Amino acid sequence: MDARDEITWVVLELTPQGESAAEDGSLESLLREQLTLSPDHPVFIPCIAYTHRGNRSVLSVMEGYAFLGSTIEQGSHRRLNNSPYIRRVLSRGKGIRRVWETLPDAKVQELRHRLSEMVGAEIEEGMKVQVVGGPLLGIVGKVVEIDGDQASVLVEMRSLRAVKDFPRFFLHPLEDDEP
Repeated sequence: MDARDEITWVVLELTPQGESAAEDGSLESLLREQLTLSPDHPVFIPCIAYTHRGNRSVLSVMEGYAFLGSTIEQGSHRRLNNSPYIRRVLSRGKGIRRVWETLPDAKVQELRHRLSEMVGAEIEEGMKVQVVGGPLLGIVGKVVEIDGDQASVLVEMRSLRAVKDFPRFFLHPLEDDEP
């Protein structure tokens, strides 16, 4: 792929209200609604929250920021600036010469990987998890064993009950059903 075809990302600095929405998991849907983004438009909130055994945890790889695929219209700038969730869009220049600062996809993928590693370090036996990387993306199961950087996950589907090993950074905790 030509480097010019790779996605670039607009950097959003969040307000305290935006940070709260990021922590409770609602920021992405709020941004999608406000900017009328398609469901497949790239949005990355570098924060994940989960509850396990009644304890809520919030992990963030870059507090106070969110990232949007830069293919949004420049006219969206006004809607972003009027958002109660966005303090500002990082940009350079002044007036009509103002342009958005963008990050290459490799930088955002690095942030994603770091967040996944942070989350993976939190994975414990007994946790309900979802696979967020690799060929079994989206599968849900329960961690039955941890061995270093690997986790064994019991996966149960209609016709299959199996234990599968995953790198811990491929797993994200799901809300548990315990009181």
